[in-house]
Amino acid sequence: MAPRTPAARTLGALLVGVCTAGVLTTAVLPPAGAALVSDLTQALASGAAAAATAAHATRCGGRRARAAWWLLAAACAAWCAGQSYWTVLALRGAAPFPSLADVGFLGFAVLAVLALVVHPAGGGRTGLWQRFLDALMTAGAVGLVSWQTALGAVLREDTGHDVVVRLLLAAYPVADVALVVLAVLLVTRTSGDRRPLDLVAAGVTALAVADSAFTYLAATSSYDGGTADAGWTLAFVLLAVAGLCRPGRPAATTTGDRRVGRSGAAASLLPYAPVTAALATTLALSLAGTPLSRGEMVAATVVIAALIARQYMTVRENVRLAGDLASREAQLRHLAFSDPLTGLANRSLFLDRLQHALALHARDMRPVAVVFLDLDDFKSVNDTLGHAAGDELLLRVAERLTGALRGGDTVARLGGDEFAALLEDGGDPMEAAARIATAMDVPFSVAGRTRAVGASTGVVALGAGDAAVGADELMARADAAMYTAKRTGKGRVVRHGARA
Repeated sequence: MAPRTPAARTLGALLVGVCTAGVLTTAVLPPAGAALVSDLTQALASGAAAAATAAHATRCGGRRARAAWWLLAAACAAWCAGQSYWTVLALRGAAPFPSLADVGFLGFAVLAVLALVVHPAGGGRTGLWQRFLDALMTAGAVGLVSWQTALGAVLREDTGHDVVVRLLLAAYPVADVALVVLAVLLVTRTSGDRRPLDLVAAGVTALAVADSAFTYLAATSSYDGGTADAGWTLAFVLLAVAGLCRPGRPAATTTGDRRVGRSGAAASLLPYAPVTAALATTLALSLAGTPLSRGEMVAATVVIAALIARQYMTVRENVRLAGDLASREAQLRHLAFSDPLTGLANRSLFLDRLQHALALHARDMRPVAVVFLDLDDFKSVNDTLGHAAGDELLLRVAERLTGALRGGDTVARLGGDEFAALLEDGGDPMEAAARIATAMDVPFSVAGRTRAVGASTGVVALGAGDAAVGADELMARADAAMYTAKRTGKGRVVRHGARA
């Protein structure tokens, strides 16, 4: 929650200290003095919140973000005006309810709702159903708690107040339901540095609790300040500190940012907090023997159904993400062990399979053979036709090698214009080399020209009775045979150990 400057940190600490002292003072003063200190403390806190959020608006980069914070500043100013008017009435010895002060208090709710709606949030259309279920689940849960506490006390029972007073009392918890739901959804959908928004959400929640306490106490004609006043003071202190914070920044694009990851995980759990509170309140009332109305049962059912649907969608999304991860891992493995130009196995995969084949030869005496070839005069193709033509030629060579060999043989491009084939099932390597030579005899069409390209081929094979050797040794023998073919006229096939 680091404010922008040392001066702002000092101001924030001073504000918290003054408001805390005001709240504590009310506990030791006589009722009249405590009420005055409480009213002044609320006016101070809301005024400071208006100034801090207005300053925050001037520092925001986006147009929507600036508009949202200006609306929040106007909301705090409206509350401050209403609280100041209430304080003047209280000093004159008459603070009726309702009064013009309620215009400022309800003005805060309207402007704060607009601020939360205007503030930009992420998500796009990808999580539309998840956001809808989060909204339904949160609204149902918060509304159920409000009905079982403040709102129900106003509308469900005959409190002796006239219709206007009851409607005004009901307006506070209804507005608070909207504020809490919007704050939860905004924080859930926003990534990156959310400290200002987290504080705004905490302030809105504190104000909602204070409003609910006030509504219930006023409906039962037992309001005398105390807890409700302390909640309002805390709410505006939190909003003021939110205004002193630096404007939130977008989330880092790197997946290794642990702080962002933990923050996002905590935000995803936020909609479940009001659900837990609603279910706990419902359970407590049931255990206390208070019968639930049909509307409460319907609301609880909607909340539970939305919760189950949200969990189902979460599980399905996790399954999809797991599938995408497995697919990407397969792609990475393919890229790690395949030649990016031809798609054949690369040197790493070829040597890995060769080592495995040699291990089987050493243990079970299984035959293994390597056909190693190098294109003749490939450099002249690059020099005369260009490197693009050279790449095209390598692709055509890879296609012919794959067509000339069997599906179980490993065909690889080892680098440059060097290719190799691994035969593991006892096939005749000289016959395979002959099929390759026949395929290479047909001229290639490269860059609109016909070009005859040969290959010098070295063959090495280990039979059942041959001593075990390592992969490097076997490749060295194949390489030596290939260079013998080049030295003796190119376009030839030479087997290691045979006379050239």
